[in-house]
Amino acid sequence: MDRQFYESVDLDRDAVLRKSDNWRQILLAEESLRIVICHEGDPLFAWPEDVDAHELVVLGALAIPHLDVDLHGGEWIYLGRDGTGPVIAVDIAPVIADRDDAVRRLGGGFGDMRSRMAALSHDEAGLAAQARALFNWHRGHQFCGACGHENRVTEAGYRLECTNPDCGKSHFPRTDPAVIMLIHHQDRVLLARSPHFAPSMVSVLAGFVEPGETLEQAVAREVYEEVGIKIKRAQYVASQPWPFPGSLMLGFIAEAETTDISIDEEEIEFAMWVHRDEVEHLPDKGINLPRPISIARYLLENWRLRRI
Repeated sequence: MDRQFYESVDLDRDAVLRKSDNWRQILLAEESLRIVICHEGDPLFAWPEDVDAHELVVLGALAIPHLDVDLHGGEWIYLGRDGTGPVIAVDIAPVIADRDDAVRRLGGGFGDMRSRMAALSHDEAGLAAQARALFNWHRGHQFCGACGHENRVTEAGYRLECTNPDCGKSHFPRTDPAVIMLIHHQDRVLLARSPHFAPSMVSVLAGFVEPGETLEQAVAREVYEEVGIKIKRAQYVASQPWPFPGSLMLGFIAEAETTDISIDEEEIEFAMWVHRDEVEHLPDKGINLPRPISIARYLLENWRLRRI
């Protein structure tokens, strides 16, 4: 299967160096080091949000002393090492809480990550997604869930450790598994609209995996809960990291056993069966398809072209 957007393929996550206490000093000494600037997890782009251009701001270690921001006071994460060299992400929100002030001092803009990321290369998007997921995890787990004491960041951002000496519990990055499934019957595909979607957009169904169920059970449950349709056994197709805020989308395809639609009105605005030959013409009718960078679009296009 093709590479998914947000997927880092050639990145060595370098777990050995992450465990070193002086990993930052080691990497700052490397000439090939690249630094991705973020604010509350969102990467800095070289152009403002209202400019139709997209490129990440990536700095070298030599640029740090010349910035109007003390990067050393920010939150640092070692993303890993690719063919070009090591990559660090630095979140400057602890130094400059106001995002507009950060933009004034750095230039460029942070903007809406969902829309701006689509123009990045796969490698840039993979790095930005990884950084965003880790920074979001840190913000949501500042305190130990066992005793309530403050956590501290260790292992270059990949482990949180309770500061209470009587507890000392370790916490590891949170990734939420979610199933996303294309349901078909003969030459028709099931498309639905959630109230949370972009205007006029429809997509395949999706939902989070619950404790104690297999992925296949989650697919069947979500489809029945949302549209009242029973399916035959689901088959796995592909997966995609999804940093909104930190999910792993697990893509499936399944054939419907029943076709009568009964929607859950809290989750779904409407659902419909669409013939294979009509899918590509939906935009002509004012109905938008999922973003090209999404696994939803990947499943839909590959089914339409009879590849899955």
